[in-house]
Amino acid sequence: LPFANDSVAEENAEFFAVGMHDELLTRLADISALKVISRTSVMEYRDTTKNMRQIGEELGVVYLLEGRVQRAGDRLHIIIQLIDAASDEHLWQDTYDRELTAENIFAIQAEMATSIATELHQSLSPEMTAKLNERPTQNTRAYDFYMSGEVYLKRLQLDVAIQQFERAVEEDPMFAVAWAALSRAHSRAYWDGITRVDGQHLEKARDAAATAFELVPNLPEAHFAMGYFYMYVT
Repeated sequence: LPFANDSVAEENAEFFAVGMHDELLTRLADISALKVISRTSVMEYRDTTKNMRQIGEELGVVYLLEGRVQRAGDRLHIIIQLIDAASDEHLWQDTYDRELTAENIFAIQAEMATSIATELHQSLSPEMTAKLNERPTQNTRAYDFYMSGEVYLKRLQLDVAIQQFERAVEEDPMFAVAWAALSRAHSRAYWDGITRVDGQHLEKARDAAATAFELVPNLPEAHFAMGYFYMYVT
């Protein structure tokens, strides 16, 4: 379920909570033994008054995961709980209280996904463990900009999304995933534009995807970005 944002007056805090939710969904979905409901389906339960049994029945799931995210200065505090949807019983809970660094953010994401899989009696292969522990950037500001860009992209606020992704790659030019996201934003801006004759967005979309490939060959997000590009071209 969407994570609650408990931060007070922290820059990009709302986007950070949404981004942590999205990233954990992605990591859990990568675990083949788990069936994970899509972000689109679960977002309607933000601020819902429905109980866990109702939500579980509507989504057709056995377990629900909820969490709270708080940023305060240079500290990050996250609480997540795994709940049996049928009985509304808390099966597992954990708290993460760390210094706010990019390394810690990715470490927490990997730890959460691993702990949830373990709690559900799913073993992870060495390849899956390695994938969960990938670190796309070591720059916290770059990651902040990337996560807020993803939120704006989903909202189709494309000019702002492009601006945020550009800030991300300015902060960390080696951030391949952000380059791929920038490519997707330009492709969508081309498609949604009133005029598409100058090809400006297309050129930037192609170049950003190519940069992502150069930085990390066979990067899945770069393949996705290039597919996005060709979808909108044709």
